[in-house]
Amino acid sequence: MTPSTRTDFDDRVLACAPGSFPWDLWQQEALSAGLNADLAALGRAVMREAYQHDWCDGLKYECGINNPETAAGMIVCAKEQPFLTETRWQWLLATDGLRFDPWNREEWSEEAPEWNEMLRRWLAELNAENVRSAENQLLLEALDYITFFYRLNQLAIVDLEGQAFRTGASETTLWASFTVIDSTQPEPRRVNHSGAIRIDLGKDGDATIFERVEES
Repeated sequence: MTPSTRTDFDDRVLACAPGSFPWDLWQQEALSAGLNADLAALGRAVMREAYQHDWCDGLKYECGINNPETAAGMIVCAKEQPFLTETRWQWLLATDGLRFDPWNREEWSEEAPEWNEMLRRWLAELNAENVRSAENQLLLEALDYITFFYRLNQLAIVDLEGQAFRTGASETTLWASFTVIDSTQPEPRRVNHSGAIRIDLGKDGDATIFERVEES
């Protein structure tokens, strides 16, 4: 399914020969940049589905549709944060762009707050099948805590940066800086919140956000 209003980008896509669609070219660029082949194939799939299934504008922005800057950013994020990127892309594909829940295929609005709880359930089921490392679990808990703290929905893009782990006898701690990107505005930008987060994974788990900064 293509967007209902024909655009110049649609015309360019329709004129593409097989193997030269934007998602094909993105995959080639990702592989040339050294991205893992499986992750490059997953990124290609999420970009293709975002366009062909006419996902909402916020997700099209996130998935690099007609936006070279975010398309390039997908490669950077996938190389720097492979686990989080893979998890996010799998989630978007499982829900067809936050459209259908992964179990009963019931339709929901992309902005529905229920997606946060559905993501927790989906992640728990994945972990039951293939237990993730303590470090990767902390990354997911950091995103979940930021989402809860700032009352975000699943259209918000949380960019974790400068990650550092400290492992002790009974706990693992993550320190990371972060920025929240609002992709729902006509001109998505890095706005609202920046700061540092500490997440403990141990007997007495804890989470704290420091240095909240409003960005212009």
